[in-house]
Amino acid sequence: MGFCPACGDEVAWKAEYDNPVCTACDAPSHPRFNACWACGESFDEANAPEPTALGYRLEFDCDSEDCLGKLAWLMPFCPWCGEEKHWEPAGGGGLECTECERPLDRGWAYCVRCGEEAPLPEDCGRCGQDLEDTPSAARCEACRHIVCGDCFDTRVVPAANGARHERLLCSKCGVGFDRPAPPEEPPPEEEEEETEAAAEDEAPEPEPEPAAPPREPSAWEVLGITPATPYSEARRAYLTLVAQYHPDKVAQLGPKLQALALEETRKLNEAWELVRRKTSSTS
Repeated sequence: MGFCPACGDEVAWKAEYDNPVCTACDAPSHPRFNACWACGESFDEANAPEPTALGYRLEFDCDSEDCLGKLAWLMPFCPWCGEEKHWEPAGGGGLECTECERPLDRGWAYCVRCGEEAPLPEDCGRCGQDLEDTPSAARCEACRHIVCGDCFDTRVVPAANGARHERLLCSKCGVGFDRPAPPEEPPPEEEEEETEAAAEDEAPEPEPEPAAPPREPSAWEVLGITPATPYSEARRAYLTLVAQYHPDKVAQLGPKLQALALEETRKLNEAWELVRRKTSSTS
């Protein structure tokens, strides 16, 4: 795994526990490995395979003939026999990286081989509905699958420290968790006394004041949040809104509607940039 599947940042693997590095590519290694797991370079060693290696979680049997070694997830080469490995993503789904053409897991936002942004799946990861036909879509914060608006909801998830956090979960991951409590409605205003109402009826109507020019909505109003909204919730609101105007969602619409979607995306991006800076400076 050379890149993070969630953010796309390059993963800088470091040698641990005074382990050596590969002389060909400088990747971290292990004194008992016979070959580099990153580039396949042979170390001309004949160490017997071991089920564990300090600093590495070796969980999968090598499928090469006459090799009894084990591998860690996404090691491109077996560290015992040096044979190249082609891992199939656990999630499947038929996605393929547009840059290096490697198979991708549906839960990956970025390719773990080259860091290229993963293409959006064509259908919902839960109900199978075509995502181009849905008004909204979002990525589940638990399984990371992209699902349609009918298959995700905000749920309250308890944390280890006893706190309760709101998370955007799909219909599968949200089972067993409650929806957030609705906001309390303000108490109804007291009815005015009949005498006051009568007096108001008899009073002459004041001349209407000239209408004030329409006020531009603030960045928080554009995102449907308040200045007190936590960063994580603000980011979630932004991602949910901007997903509705993704070019893939409006490709089948007319030029005017596509231009409108582009303008709405611009407003959301500008609003999020301002909110992000304000939130970062106060945190």
